Amino acid sequence: MNKRYKIIDLSHKLSSDMPSYPSLPPFRIENLKTATKNGTTVKIITSMHTHLGTHIDFPLHVIPGSKSLDDYALDDLSGDGVVIDLTPKSEGEEITEKDLEKYSDHINAGDIVFMFTGWSRIRGHTSAYLFGWPHVGESAVHYLAKKKIKILGIDGLSVGGWGGKAAPKGPPPKIPARKIHGMLFNAGILLVEEVANLDKVLMDKKVAKGFFLIAPLLIKGVEASPCRVFFIPSDL
Repeated sequence: MNKRYKIIDLSHKLSSDMPSYPSLPPFRIENLKTATKNGTTVKIITSMHTHLGTHIDFPLHVIPGSKSLDDYALDDLSGDGVVIDLTPKSEGEEITEKDLEKYSDHINAGDIVFMFTGWSRIRGHTSAYLFGWPHVGESAVHYLAKKKIKILGIDGLSVGGWGGKAAPKGPPPKIPARKIHGMLFNAGILLVEEVANLDKVLMDKKVAKGFFLIAPLLIKGVEASPCRVFFIPSDL
């Protein structure tokens, strides 16, 4: 008998009206042909950057000459891991080592770790979502590096804080997002940003373990790619 698995999709749907990183162009998709007029329907994507929606970042994003998508097999982008609840977090608040220490017994070497800050619940064209998501601080980076995890995911637009001209209500990040990315990459940690449905994984619990599969578009030489992310829960 085939075993049936519960699979939870942790990906946001792409659409022309979706929120996106403020300094990058929006997603655009149009009809190239329609079945009514041409006999077949064909869509054309006229604007899509590699950090759109739910996506994975590779070291080439901030480290010149380093690894791109080409250097990773699907085995590198899948594995056991944990979703942890970091709510409540306020606008622009830093995620620290102290926030993560309480989950120490659940985070193991080689794990994929996804952090639920609650920001996916307010996804939209608002100042809080576009500029003020909770972000990873330096102490958290050092903690995760010591734990030797292999992938870090978050439900905000980036693991690092917004560093542009429009300021969030909360304090500005102590360290630029680019440096936070680089520190994590140098520790061998890949990054998945703007993930969805972590609340459906946790189901009001503080921690949930399971198997992750991250499937980026197979684009040659890129520093990042939109991806589908799937989670298969297991019992703690």
